[in-house]
Amino acid sequence: MTENNEKRSDFLKYFFHAEVEKYSERLRHAMILVAMSVFAVCTFCTVNIVLNFGSDIVYLLLAIIGGLVLLGMIFAFSAVYITEKTKRRHSKYTYFDFLPKGMIYSEYAGEYVHFGDRVILRRLYYIQFDKLTAVSRNPKTAPHNLTFSGEIREYFQETDRLGYHVSEDGNLEFDSAELNTRLFEVIPTLVIKDRFGNTKKLEKSVNFYWEQFRNTPEKKPFNISDYVSVQKRKKLHTSNPALEQPRESFSRNWK
Repeated sequence: MTENNEKRSDFLKYFFHAEVEKYSERLRHAMILVAMSVFAVCTFCTVNIVLNFGSDIVYLLLAIIGGLVLLGMIFAFSAVYITEKTKRRHSKYTYFDFLPKGMIYSEYAGEYVHFGDRVILRRLYYIQFDKLTAVSRNPKTAPHNLTFSGEIREYFQETDRLGYHVSEDGNLEFDSAELNTRLFEVIPTLVIKDRFGNTKKLEKSVNFYWEQFRNTPEKKPFNISDYVSVQKRKKLHTSNPALEQPRESFSRNWK
């Protein structure tokens, strides 16, 4: 059974990066729509310039063409900058991570500038296996969504405060100690919406590692006698053999 689990785990992922190609696809569609709109209006203005060449309306039409081209260029540069920035942020801060006793879902949640320093915000969800009740997905209506039910911890903090590590016992421990006991909300449901593309592989990994946790044998309490043997106390002897005999046979007649 263990060998089968190891073979299956080789084909399963324990870390999922955010799907960011969708932002490039949206940018492409927006650029095509804007370019076609600008081209159509510029073509209309050009035709009217030819038909009304020499009239005062020509200057207005030229101004419209120049304004539309300028707006189109501003939109293009702004859209590319925002898209690339969004891709970089989600590539770094949006992910799904499996731990020995639970799962971490991290999501980029914006940023701001404070005294010249850029501060990144994140939402982080800790889904403990022992408090998870259900995992569901609808492949027909929402194949890119995945829903978790149970007692889920939700954190909303600066990214520098959300660093964590795994202890020797497999428990999650935050680098900021107060996050282990407070500064979080418990929510009953978490829906991951369109962050990792098709969530079929993610759902498969979640069910596998959740089942693996439930089948983990219970850890026995530590007993020092299992590791350290107790030495028997050595019996002391005397130089008089009579004293070593049982009390019933002990004789006080020394004649």
